[in-house]
Amino acid sequence: MLLPHNMLDWVPEGHAVRVVIGTVERLMTRDLAGRLVPPAPKGSAAGPARYDPVMLLTVWMYAYLRGVLSTRAVEDRCRYDATFRVACGRDIPDHTTFSRFRKHLLAQDGLAEDLFHGVLRVCACAGLGRLSVVAGDGVKIAANASKEASRTEAGLRKLAGQVMGGARKAAAAEDADRDAAPGTDLLLGADTAPGPDPRSRAGRVLACLQDLEKEREAAQAAARQQGQAYLEALDDGTAAGRPPAAVAAAAAQLRLELAIAAEQATLAAWQARRDAGQRVTRPPARPGAGKYARRARARLEALQAQAAAEAGRETAGDGKKPPAPQRNVTDPESRLMPVRGGGFIQGYNCQDAAADDRLMLGGYACQDPGDQRQARPLAAVAEKGAAIVAAGHAAHAGDPALLAACHGRLCTLPEKDRNGPGHDAAACHRAMTSSIGVLVADAGYHSQASLEAPGPDRLIADAKAGNLAASQPAEGPPPEGATAAEANAHRLRTPEGRAAYKRRAPDVEGLHASLKDRTGLRRFSLRGLHNATSEFLLAGIAHNLRLLTAIS
Repeated sequence: MLLPHNMLDWVPEGHAVRVVIGTVERLMTRDLAGRLVPPAPKGSAAGPARYDPVMLLTVWMYAYLRGVLSTRAVEDRCRYDATFRVACGRDIPDHTTFSRFRKHLLAQDGLAEDLFHGVLRVCACAGLGRLSVVAGDGVKIAANASKEASRTEAGLRKLAGQVMGGARKAAAAEDADRDAAPGTDLLLGADTAPGPDPRSRAGRVLACLQDLEKEREAAQAAARQQGQAYLEALDDGTAAGRPPAAVAAAAAQLRLELAIAAEQATLAAWQARRDAGQRVTRPPARPGAGKYARRARARLEALQAQAAAEAGRETAGDGKKPPAPQRNVTDPESRLMPVRGGGFIQGYNCQDAAADDRLMLGGYACQDPGDQRQARPLAAVAEKGAAIVAAGHAAHAGDPALLAACHGRLCTLPEKDRNGPGHDAAACHRAMTSSIGVLVADAGYHSQASLEAPGPDRLIADAKAGNLAASQPAEGPPPEGATAAEANAHRLRTPEGRAAYKRRAPDVEGLHASLKDRTGLRRFSLRGLHNATSEFLLAGIAHNLRLLTAIS
């Protein structure tokens, strides 16, 4: 009765909090512990006592595993929940400490990714990670911002003027000789200083304006480059297809000039033959009156009339205009994302890859509302996670007991075939865990570039799931000389391809359900693209720890 009791006796063996504590102990090194230490607070928040950062990391990992993402809720659980008290060792940091530590944890470059890969290695060593089929997909997660805070460039400049006017008025009322408050310099005039405070509203407005300007300049540069390339190809006679909209009129003018020049050359050749006394046919059309010149002139006049009509509608204020690009003042790096079922959210498009047992191999947040351009980055993330899983499973090859246990968990064959004398368990285990067998994705990733990109073998849908099921079955390898898209379509119709693609939805959609419904990550806690990626990986750590708990 005089000895302190062991707090681990409060929870049974194999409990999730025991798994989290053991995993953190395996991950922790001197270097990692040093990276976890946040900077000392200053001013009124400073104090002599500081909490162990390893304990704070353990609490946050367990909190995300339990779906507790609020700092005040975590503090409350540390007071009254026995499992949280085990995680924190009966220390009860306040919500400000938890908030400051999470902000430091997510803001560190590469720290969340290193923690994720460390936990992934622990899960692989425990026997998780079947790489026969790896599924990739994107999920939209809301930012810590309202879409009503999004404004066009004109609206941002109006808001900037209001902020500057209010700041200068307040400064003039308080002290006429005092400068504007820090963070209100928006670089909108020559009398402002550079370097606004990004934590202020004025700084966020400036970030939005700068981002819009960079996007506009990049789009104009790309259009100029594309248009110049088309005009050069047109001048050389190698242009194909319609010209870019930015140079449509210039292309039509150049086509007219080329047609007139060709007709002039034809007329000159006819005249030379006639002067030489050769027999000639009737004279060709005068330059500018030939068939090709008339077509080019009609096309040019139509484009000029269309441009004049659009200019007239803009002057009159009627007609539909394309939507102007917007930026969110609360979180300038977030974007409007279309969601399934219609509508938009202000958030990020989070890409992730899941093994065939739903183990998350990696992920990141991006600003692209579509998935097509994310095929290559997602494949690279999947390959990096698969290499870590393969390294963890390689240790099982030298231990027959570990190999048998891991093979029995991962092998999908019927039990009689799995344990039969003709089945090579070591070869089967190596085939399932050495590398990615096939990377499957839905039709949002389908493109010629995605299919031809280097990396793991890919199987990308070229239609909706219902259309794939109704397509004509196929057998054998793709036909000789088939393109990448044709070979992919053929493989989707084979029994092996259909079986592999059927694993996509339960694997990666099951991962998304765990992240959103069990972890509760429907809205990010912090703002910014880097913080969103870090928190997405932290939620992935919680998901993988949940799988590790299930087999412990």
